[in-house]
Amino acid sequence: MKYKSISQKDFLIEEDVIACWTKAEDVPDSIKKTIFEQHRTHDYYTPLAKGKEWLFELTCRHQPRTGALLMQGGPLFVRVSRGSAVPYLFDMGLEMRGKVVLMKRSSFNNNPSDAGYQALLDQISAHISKRDGYPRKAEDRYRSLPPAIGAAYYNRFDGLNIPEDSVAGIYTRLLPYPIYRPWESFDGYLSACGRGYKKKYIPWLEERIPGMGPTKGLSSYINFMMFMYAPGEPGPRKGDAFFVKNNIQDGVIYHIKDADNENMRILSEPAEAIDRYCEHVLLEKEWRFDFLPYTSSM
Repeated sequence: MKYKSISQKDFLIEEDVIACWTKAEDVPDSIKKTIFEQHRTHDYYTPLAKGKEWLFELTCRHQPRTGALLMQGGPLFVRVSRGSAVPYLFDMGLEMRGKVVLMKRSSFNNNPSDAGYQALLDQISAHISKRDGYPRKAEDRYRSLPPAIGAAYYNRFDGLNIPEDSVAGIYTRLLPYPIYRPWESFDGYLSACGRGYKKKYIPWLEERIPGMGPTKGLSSYINFMMFMYAPGEPGPRKGDAFFVKNNIQDGVIYHIKDADNENMRILSEPAEAIDRYCEHVLLEKEWRFDFLPYTSSM
């Protein structure tokens, strides 16, 4: 199924674009300071310095079809644009088969591949436990996924996206979403399904998978979140939605096709299914990918 996309040339001629970095030497010392000393800018320097082989090493190992296609794409680039609330906006990607594919990074030590990542999580856990008066753990959503999927799409970069135009907003499309934007809570998903879905299916979920209610102090169902959505035919929620548990990180992926919540299934071959699906999207195959052969009944 072919989706709208944009070429690298058109992606870089957006009026607010002021630079395009393709190697580590292009990154000004002032930006490196904000990355490594002040931790205020997303770390796109490291992939430029270490290269595509490092960036996609785990993708190639755990998702060989997807990894091979990304490696066959063009060189990495980082688009630098003027911001409004912040001085600069950064977008990292490459061109593959005439379309831009983007991948995000977090700030230094906030990426699972960073040497200081676990120490930062421990520090946050200690802080929020002291603040709230009971033991709490810092959120680490990528561990909610099967290890192969977490390593392939969330260790050295944060999700994939095929933008449809030059404005790369927070909401991404087609491929595994970045961790914090826009993984969608179960209640948010139900609201998009249509009127009455929340009233019917929130109790339904809690009955079948206990403990998925809102975290203390919150109202949203972030314990059960959608990390990928594969669009189907035109229409509300005509597509495949994939959910994981964030508070019970057992790596189980739940699959709902075309908002048929009653027939929720489990993705029994997640690595194979997601690799083949991402390959399907990157190659722009015309038919809808069928996930059902890779699922089993709950």
